[in-house]
Amino acid sequence: MSDSLPLRAPAYVRHFDKLVDLTLAAITVVVFVAAALATFVQSPWDGAIQLALVLAVLMLFRRRWPMLALLLSIAAIFVYHLSSWSPAGWIWPASVVYFTAAATPRVRWVVAIGVAQLIYSAIDARWIIHQNLTRYLIHTVGEGLLLTVVIGAGLAYAATLRWQERQYSAG
Repeated sequence: MSDSLPLRAPAYVRHFDKLVDLTLAAITVVVFVAAALATFVQSPWDGAIQLALVLAVLMLFRRRWPMLALLLSIAAIFVYHLSSWSPAGWIWPASVVYFTAAATPRVRWVVAIGVAQLIYSAIDARWIIHQNLTRYLIHTVGEGLLLTVVIGAGLAYAATLRWQERQYSAG
C-alpha cells in the first residue's frame, strides 16, 4: 500500500507545446494580415486572410507532420501568389514551418524545397527587374538569407536537443 501515484506535471507544463503552437498560429494570422495591409493590399479578404488562416492551421500540425505541413504551406503560398499579385514574400510566411522541418532528419529535402521555392520566387518577380533592380535584389537575396538563417537555426536546435539527450543519458 506504500505505492504512490506518480506526480503529474502541472497543466501548463504538460500543455506547453500546444500553447506555443496556438500562440504561433495567432501570431501568424496577425503578422501576415498586418504585412499585407502594410504593403498596400487593397483588401485582405482577397486572399491574405485565407492564407493566414491556412498557415495558422498548418502551424498546429507542424510538430507531428513537419514535411507535410511544409509542403502544404508552400502550396498555399503558391496558390495565393497565383490568384492575386502580392508583395508578400515566399519564404517568411512559412519560416516557422521551415524551422521545424529543418530540425528533422530530412533536412536535405527541406533545403531542396526551399531552393526550388526561391528559384520560382526569383522567376515570378522578374518583372521587377525592369522597374527597380535594387528591389529585385533585396527581394531575392533577402529571401535566400532568411531561408539560410531559418534552416541553420533548425539545425542548431536539433543539434542542441541531441547534445542535451546525450548529456542526460550519460549523467
